[in-house]
Amino acid sequence: MSSIYVARQPIFELGRGLFGYELLYRRAADAVQADGDSHFMSADVIVSALLGIGLHTIAGDGVAFVNFSRGQLLNESWELFERKSVVIELLENVECDAETIAACTKMVKAGYTLALDDYVYSEESRPLLDLASVIKIDILNRTREDLERVAVQLKPTGARLLAERVETAAVRDMCAALGYELFQGYLFSRPETLSKTDVSAGQLAIMRLLNLIRDAGASDRSLEAAFQTDLALTYKLLRIVNAAAIGGRGITSIPHAMRMIGRDALHRWLTVLLVASVGRRGSVNRELALTALTRAKMSEQLGMRSMHRADGGSSFIVGLLSLLDVLLEMPMDAILGKLELSKDVCDALLARDGPLSTSLRIVEAYEQGNWDTAQMFASEAGVSPDALPAIYVEALQWATQCINGDALDTRTLRGSLRRGPRGPRRTR
Repeated sequence: MSSIYVARQPIFELGRGLFGYELLYRRAADAVQADGDSHFMSADVIVSALLGIGLHTIAGDGVAFVNFSRGQLLNESWELFERKSVVIELLENVECDAETIAACTKMVKAGYTLALDDYVYSEESRPLLDLASVIKIDILNRTREDLERVAVQLKPTGARLLAERVETAAVRDMCAALGYELFQGYLFSRPETLSKTDVSAGQLAIMRLLNLIRDAGASDRSLEAAFQTDLALTYKLLRIVNAAAIGGRGITSIPHAMRMIGRDALHRWLTVLLVASVGRRGSVNRELALTALTRAKMSEQLGMRSMHRADGGSSFIVGLLSLLDVLLEMPMDAILGKLELSKDVCDALLARDGPLSTSLRIVEAYEQGNWDTAQMFASEAGVSPDALPAIYVEALQWATQCINGDALDTRTLRGSLRRGPRGPRRTR
């Protein structure tokens, strides 16, 4: 898991109220200013705004002023945004050379709005004035004469002047009288930091692999490529093979390891790794992950024992993912949008409906101490109610091993990998 932080400071339009927000980089929830490399900070804000918190959540019906470094400008990151939703704010330290001017020209011709941040006039930057729709002026501790000179100098460009760092009503009124139309500063609001817990890069890699494994059209080569980009996952893959006691000696390649495990078993254990990784973030998450893993194992056993002989592997996935919305702090439908699962799995997770929901309903009733309900559901499914305590204890022991980092332990893996998602437990 990773936490996303983006600060926003409102920008107001003279006589019309809120115009939009400037988005600002923040390293942590308690940070009060941006610090670091401008290219990195610009990229972080773009990713957080688009893929994390969401641009509409941040700016509502207003526009978002997004700071762009030279690198973000030249690689045309502005194409990631809808034209009317953003103002691309070119940082004051961006060199105004031929490449910068060409990139800004292309962006404006494409329908995007350009703002110049903390602008100070120079002949070198003169071409940008013909492209900018908003020019931001730092007005803190500047005289009326100075601000009037700037306004007169920039008036022929037709750009709107934005007074930045406005701290008193008197200064706001003075700037308004001089022709400034947009205002930003502590007089109105200090930057507000928004945060959201998001899926980490490692967890996204697992999710991508889960989708590939379930795609019958995905080649072993595409799976190999996905593993090759993540050293940690490759290491876990090899540990699974070596721990499984299925002849995993002398592994020669990633495809060799995948063939020895099989896609079903690999899908199962990647899902376990996904939940277990979230559970290691803290005591609360650990307990949630422990519950999810217990649900998975118990649901699997109930599914295989039921009169309908439900797919144990699918029952396992339903139980495991049933708390992922709480763990990831995301709506369940948003999570399922990242994981291409069967309709039966989705029905069970979203509505507790369909053939795979029975085991989950038994497990949930058992967790809550609703013994009569759990026994009734079990009897209806053809599972002996007397078996529930033993199934639960076995599932809890297995889940505890996973959370404690023993998910790849030989004893934990051996039975599951040998019997696969459908087969019964072997007797010894």
